Order: sequence, then structure tokens, then C-alpha cells
Amino acid sequence: MNLYLISKLQSIKQRIGYYNQQMIINPWPHMKNYYGCLINNEIVKLQVLIGEMYEQEKSENGVRQVKELTLEELSKYDGANGAPAYIAIDGIVYDVSLSPVWAGGTHYGLYAGRDLTTEFKNCHKGQMSILENLPKVGNLKV
Repeated sequence: MNLYLISKLQSIKQRIGYYNQQMIINPWPHMKNYYGCLINNEIVKLQVLIGEMYEQEKSENGVRQVKELTLEELSKYDGANGAPAYIAIDGIVYDVSLSPVWAGGTHYGLYAGRDLTTEFKNCHKGQMSILENLPKVGNLKV
């Protein structure tokens, strides 16, 4: 199993444990609700991570089918309401759902669910190494 996925899994587990502990010891109902919402958010991240692990296992067994997403399909993965957050750069679709700089599907005024090739190249001057640790979902269908 990928060390990136293992570290993400451990991080989610720690946050769920912390939020659960806070929910138990906190006497105020609105704070219990707040920590419950944070736990739900972590569960969504966990579901995405399980999907990534499943995809990685399939690819290691040589069975993986590369997804091809149209711009319309990509737009559904905007990170809103617990949906995964995907972006496309140079025809490759990346999952930024677990990236802290893409919280809620936004990053410095940019929104997930789009082809951000131009914006990426203008901002990062072709530093493709930034994308190396992001899970690849598939390709953008043109």
C-alpha cells in the first residue's frame, strides 16, 4: 500500500479520535454538534481515501481502467457538499480532495471541477513536481 495513503489514513483516524473525545467532554450541545460535523467531514475524506486505495490495488494488479472525464463530468467534482475535488492540468485529472490547500474545493480564488492548466502554468511556472503526490484520477476527454 502507498505510504501517502497510509499517512492520510492515520491522520484521519487521529482527527476522528480527537473530535470524538472533544464531543464527549464538551458540555455545550452546539459544540457537540460542531464536533459531530467535523467527524462527518472526516468520514467523507475516509470514503474518498478508501476509493483511492481500491483504485491503487486494481492498478497494482494490472486491471485498472483509466477514467476519461469530459469537462461537464469534471465539473461535478467541485468539492462542494462532500463531493471529491478534482482538477485537470495538461489533460490529467488529479484528486485534490485531501490536499489542505484545496479545502472546500477552493484554492486562492480557483475552484475545483475545472481545467486549470493555464492558471497552474501562470502561477507555478511549469513546476510539475507540485502535482507528483496528488492521486491521478484519469484523463480529460477533449
